[in-house]
Amino acid sequence: MGEKDHLKIKIGNRLIGSGEPAYLIAEMSANHAGSIERAKEIIHAAKESGADCIKIQTYTPDTLTIDCHNKYFQVNNGTWEGENLYSLYGKAYTPWEWQPQLKAEADKVGIDFLSTPFDNTAVDFLEDMGLEFYKIASFEMIDLPLVEYVASKGKPIIMSTGMATLEEIREAVETVYHTGNRQLVLLKCSSAYPADPAQMYLRTITDMQKRFDLPIGLSDHSMGSMSAVTAVALGASVIEKHFCLSREIENPDASFSMTPEEYKQMVQDIRNVEAALGTPTYGVEKQEESSRVFRRSIFAVKDIPAGAELTEENIRIIRPGYGIKPKYWKDVLGMRTDHAMERGTPITFDALEKGSILFLTNNTNTDGLYRWLKEQGEQVYRVENKVTAQMIAQMKPSLMISFNYRHMIPQEVLELMPGRVINLHTSYLPYNRGSSPNFFSFLEDTPKGVTIHLMSAGLDEGDILCQRELHFDEEKETFASTYEALLQEIEKLFRENWQQIREGSILPVKQAGPVTYHRMKDLDAIREKVDFDWNMKIGDFKRAYEKAMRKDENS
Repeated sequence: MGEKDHLKIKIGNRLIGSGEPAYLIAEMSANHAGSIERAKEIIHAAKESGADCIKIQTYTPDTLTIDCHNKYFQVNNGTWEGENLYSLYGKAYTPWEWQPQLKAEADKVGIDFLSTPFDNTAVDFLEDMGLEFYKIASFEMIDLPLVEYVASKGKPIIMSTGMATLEEIREAVETVYHTGNRQLVLLKCSSAYPADPAQMYLRTITDMQKRFDLPIGLSDHSMGSMSAVTAVALGASVIEKHFCLSREIENPDASFSMTPEEYKQMVQDIRNVEAALGTPTYGVEKQEESSRVFRRSIFAVKDIPAGAELTEENIRIIRPGYGIKPKYWKDVLGMRTDHAMERGTPITFDALEKGSILFLTNNTNTDGLYRWLKEQGEQVYRVENKVTAQMIAQMKPSLMISFNYRHMIPQEVLELMPGRVINLHTSYLPYNRGSSPNFFSFLEDTPKGVTIHLMSAGLDEGDILCQRELHFDEEKETFASTYEALLQEIEKLFRENWQQIREGSILPVKQAGPVTYHRMKDLDAIREKVDFDWNMKIGDFKRAYEKAMRKDENS
């Protein structure tokens, strides 16, 4: 792979990425074994062993989980078998009062200082310390609210991807990008302690480079240096290895950590490289199956009565992972329970109130209609994430309303709710299916209006419940003003017909007449030819577009 600036990030004066030397991180973790003096000694040893960076972790047991001793919070196998999560994290954490001193020690010896925050308070603490970049752990990668908060600081991020599916990695990357932060490195990781080199699947590193167009590295929990050296040979830009003074010093992480002598030999250890190569693989590996349950999910942190509203006071995103994924956090808040739940119980979709209306949307311009449904006394919940068949089968909603919702609704969901999934569309169907219907209705002089229809497997192809045609003066109106009028009209049409929609008493009518369909790339192609602004008068834009098309024909 050639050198590309967009495949690099900068930490201090150091470039990390394609064409640059691998950046070597020594992970202290719990190897200080409760001694700040030993922690400082590890920093010196890491520098002398050739590490570019020393890394610690910033958490307390209370920021990772809750003090609960039921079955969900016990480790049943692996290196920490028999431990309770809360007590294990109490043994392993690095006291926060040490951390400014450790950073100062790292600055003194000339080694970069990095930490992994596990909640927003840790991020704020590290910001006050002046941390220049952040690490996100594999288990926290699916905590998208935390990822977003870290990314909002505008600093480089190194993020591990152990146990992650391709979709989960994409969600995390998109969350970072959404904040405007593009300074990101992804690490292939096997979240087993220690990891088996035969299950490292290191060829995934090159596959990730192609898929994400980002610097890729390896967070290596295997013994020895073979996997790390192989990863560098495959193009890894960052290597992270646990580092200790001696594995004889008892602590939760010593057994799979590398000693200074071993660390020094890491870059020379190229034997048996082929044995560590695998094929591209994503998701939970066999050796990770027991670790998956310790990812974060949504749990009850207080006793919750039946029918009570879920709030930030009675539920939290914590380890372990028996509950709903953190990406559904905003969706779950405000929902009600189907039955009483004890503290320490995972929140599942099956535990939520049955027979509700799900209002699917990703845009604030739908808030008015959502509030109106609430005011009518409807049991309605806003959902921004993609609905799944499992979610719908467990929640058993009575109706789903899609309004400016960016996700395709899976066929299996439609099959679970035949005739009970409707879409509010700002065009006069069957004209202008797909992207930007308002824009293309003017450009192609097709009818304008709004339609409420049943959802089907084809995009905007379902039977019509009700619709209304509108007319606009193109010399006075803009694209923005007409879209606002369409939004108001479709809300009005919905309110007028709500009772019949709710009862299912409207006889659906099949779409008939000419069909037009557009994709986002069609809009992008037009914008390349003509300067566009949503506040332009429609007539002015159409004349500019026609002029540009005549110019193309003549050339």
